[in-house]
Amino acid sequence: MRFLVFLIGMTCFGAVSIACADSDLQIHVAEKIERNLIVTADDMSVALYGVRLMDEEWNPQLYRSVQEYLRASLEPTSFKLDLTAFQQTGAGQNRYGDLQGKILLADGRWLQEQLIFQGYGLWSGAPSYPPALKERLIQAEKSAALEKLGLWRHFEIINANEPAEQFWHGQFIVAKGVVQEVYRRASVTYLNFGEDWRDDFTAAIPSRSRKKFEQDGWKLEDLKNRTVTVRGLVRFYNGPYLELDFPEQLEISEAEDKG
Repeated sequence: MRFLVFLIGMTCFGAVSIACADSDLQIHVAEKIERNLIVTADDMSVALYGVRLMDEEWNPQLYRSVQEYLRASLEPTSFKLDLTAFQQTGAGQNRYGDLQGKILLADGRWLQEQLIFQGYGLWSGAPSYPPALKERLIQAEKSAALEKLGLWRHFEIINANEPAEQFWHGQFIVAKGVVQEVYRRASVTYLNFGEDWRDDFTAAIPSRSRKKFEQDGWKLEDLKNRTVTVRGLVRFYNGPYLELDFPEQLEISEAEDKG
């Protein structure tokens, strides 16, 4: 199960890109889609920020469905890009110059939310995502999972306390479980989900990222015995090993905690 960048051919959609008087709300016409970007007629790139889309190799049929949905959504008319909340969190543009914001379709629907709601993608755990919008994407994902839409007919959330034996090779996963132990070292903090760190599921927060997680007196050690969901790219290192660089990759389940 691989979730890599989304690739669509060079399909032309339009010819004009217009900036509104309000610089935080722009109107664009899509010309083509490349990878996970919408390229506008005046050669601006708008990222599908917040969504982890399907890779063709994982499910070719669903991949084609996503292509068709994007074509149908973007081809008839222009779309709006609302940058307001993203600029407030410092996420309005990435280091490559791609714009990152709320993509609004002609009928007012939010494109990223619709992609996840219909099971065409997952919440990616994108950094500095506006909190209220992040929660909407998480709720859209839960709804799609409950209804088993799109990718959820085959994709499963991994039980972090009892992960199945498989080849961990950098695929994007979502895992949920109770943190059994938190071990802090100078360079990294480990969240261990099993009794033996040599082969259990481990989520690791490097020291450079700790301050992003620990705020207002809260410490990573407080996660012991808490039920959490983590997401990102997993590899094998004494069992499945997932590195967390951003708080958006971690969700705490209040209702299911022990004690």
